[in-house]
Amino acid sequence: MAVTNINSNEFKELFDSNPEELEIVDVREPDEYALIRIKDSKNIPMSVIPLKMNDIAWNKKVVLLCKSGARSSHIAKLLSDVGKNVLNLESGIYALNQMGCPCLEKSANCCQGYF
Repeated sequence: MAVTNINSNEFKELFDSNPEELEIVDVREPDEYALIRIKDSKNIPMSVIPLKMNDIAWNKKVVLLCKSGARSSHIAKLLSDVGKNVLNLESGIYALNQMGCPCLEKSANCCQGYF
């Protein structure tokens, strides 16, 4: 299966139109996830994805993301190679933060030195 890349505007459209149909998987580390994340996303770090594949709701549209899109792209390829349909958010949470996406939840000390 091929990986489908989506940009931040395409993600926002999906999120705004039907968020309950999305399974948003953030592959960053827990400390990064604690700083800034998408509402109702699931944090499964890149290193444990192979062990946690059963924790992903495959009956939904699965969107993978990280800080910039690099880690999630790698995981998207891995999952696609085993027959999973996934969407990869190009430019990651960085692009959503730049556009001021209201789908984000931020900690009090977000994002000093992170972006």
